[in-house]
Amino acid sequence: MINTNQISISAVIPCFNHWNSINKAIKSILLQSVEVFEILIIDDCSEVPCPHQKLKEHPKIKIIRLDHNLGRGFCRDLAFKKTSGEFVLNLDATNFIEKNFIEKALPHFENPIISAVSGALFSETKIKSVDRWRSRHLFREESLKNNLAEPCSMLITYGTIFRREAINEVGGFNSKLRFKEDQEMGERLAKKGYQIIGDPKLKVYASVSNSITEVLERYSRWYMDTDEKPSLKSYLHNLKASFRPMMEMDIKDGDWKSALISMLAPHFQFFYSIKTYMDRGNT
Repeated sequence: MINTNQISISAVIPCFNHWNSINKAIKSILLQSVEVFEILIIDDCSEVPCPHQKLKEHPKIKIIRLDHNLGRGFCRDLAFKKTSGEFVLNLDATNFIEKNFIEKALPHFENPIISAVSGALFSETKIKSVDRWRSRHLFREESLKNNLAEPCSMLITYGTIFRREAINEVGGFNSKLRFKEDQEMGERLAKKGYQIIGDPKLKVYASVSNSITEVLERYSRWYMDTDEKPSLKSYLHNLKASFRPMMEMDIKDGDWKSALISMLAPHFQFFYSIKTYMDRGNT
């Protein structure tokens, strides 16, 4: 059994313009039933530096501000280089975790082949149609209700604890990937024989509502091909999925506004993949 008094846990929060919600993320880490000894915020060149004086003065918190926006892969890689905990909690600035998240996750690491343990993401509110769509199709909350903790093929990082040794063994996160750094890392971990656990009993909550553009951008990032290249095959697959099961589920729930978002999703995702590919300097 893991002795929580003999392990060290770091926490990392990448942040890009989400200073309004980061305090809730920080508070949820500081209130954990298992103590985190350091919190690193990586400011990926936000429009303004951190405006919260209490965060800048807190003895457990360090903020690194990048001179240029370099993307998620760079931030994840830098985070592991600048922290030292045996385990590393990754949390997005727009999310917060339940009080015993770490305590409930650590027993999974008694198995030495477990490299990461991820929680399930839930919407704090579902008043707006875009939040209902996010809950239904992005977070897929309904399908998680009766699920048990089990190995999963895809790594996510919005609320995940990593075993540092495993990440170091496979060479760290790919700093060149702006968005699919988690999926690519998961594939390398699997090749080394490590497993990733997805545990829906570990609750991660989205603390902010999204605009339609924001939620579709996030959907596009999550379900983009690993190499981040636009693909006609993927576009046609996503187009088919937007009708069934996505719009089908929306209409079944009488949520016609969400059905319209489902109709937009594959087109947005295709153009987003083209934009991302071109922004990386590819032609």
